Amino acid sequence: MEKIKVLVVDDEQRILEILQLYLRNQDFEVYTASCGQEALDILEEHEVDVIVSDLMMPNIDGTQLCRIVKSEEKYNNPYFIMLTAKTNIDSKIEGLKIGADDYITKPFNVKEVIARVSAGARIKKLQKTILEKNRELERYKSKMEKEIAMASRFQKSLIPRKGKITENICIDYLYIPAIQIGGDIFDIRQQPNGNIAFFVADVTGHGIVAALIAAILKLSFVQASTMFATPYEIAQKVNKDLLETTTDEQFVSIFIGVIDLKNMELRYIRAGHPEQFLKTDGKIVDLWGDGFLIGITDNLLITEQKVPFRPDNILYLYTDGITEAQNEEGELFGAERLKKLLTQKDDLTAVLREIKTFTTKFDDDITLIKIRLKSQ
Repeated sequence: MEKIKVLVVDDEQRILEILQLYLRNQDFEVYTASCGQEALDILEEHEVDVIVSDLMMPNIDGTQLCRIVKSEEKYNNPYFIMLTAKTNIDSKIEGLKIGADDYITKPFNVKEVIARVSAGARIKKLQKTILEKNRELERYKSKMEKEIAMASRFQKSLIPRKGKITENICIDYLYIPAIQIGGDIFDIRQQPNGNIAFFVADVTGHGIVAALIAAILKLSFVQASTMFATPYEIAQKVNKDLLETTTDEQFVSIFIGVIDLKNMELRYIRAGHPEQFLKTDGKIVDLWGDGFLIGITDNLLITEQKVPFRPDNILYLYTDGITEAQNEEGELFGAERLKKLLTQKDDLTAVLREIKTFTTKFDDDITLIKIRLKSQ
């Protein structure tokens, strides 16, 4: 076990010899200096745990030595005990103000000095332990931050690119995870029969678990939209995959749709998700539908809905991170405010500015998707 290192500083040789003898008998490793400058020279070569220093010394006195040692990081903040013949309170306060940890008044009792040094050594040891633990936590934090950043990049790679999906269908969106990685996920792609399948989902919770489930949803949807033609069939497949790969604590709200470009209609299912919006002729239509959250039971009770989908129609998909955002008064942004905003504005950047005007604090992921069918 490494010995506790003590530096004794005093311009009286007799005191140095006495303290050195008794401290060594207590198994401390002891260094001695007859003045402040000699003490600083020793500290350049050795890291000590405790300093016992006289207050009154020529050149660099105990107060100056304490100020130097406590102000420079290279000395690693040793426990500093001041020895003084002064008994007035002002000198003690002055020393404590500049960082002295303890005071012993001369003439001193050797046993008291040993007890104070031992206490200081324990405090210093505890400080070192805390410092090392903090360093370990910082290393762990740094490692986790790097892993979360990688996970965030991976999750963003699952999101479709903005722009054209086909010659007539294009997509734009806002996607802002609450904590780098989140539980919101969406996708849009062309099916083998030429139709356009899409979904938006919100996994309960945040963080890594929610992000993993979001990735499972994306992969399941990719398979399902290739294997099945209708939103109902796709939802059944996604629900089955979710039940097989997650625990009972994870649920998902989801909206799945298929745009039939031949018949110019939108078929969709809504399972525990907020009503989505269809903008047609400048007006917003709510896309309602029955259905509970998926990932709970294999008996998925949902009803497929159907509405016309014409050129220049805009489909708006979102998650409740927007509608449940609150301002300073605790008022929710709400679906009606979002609906009114989307009636007035098509540009999502402008929409985001309005949302941020209402609130600057978001406790949930923010997702708003715009799918437009262009005119021929």
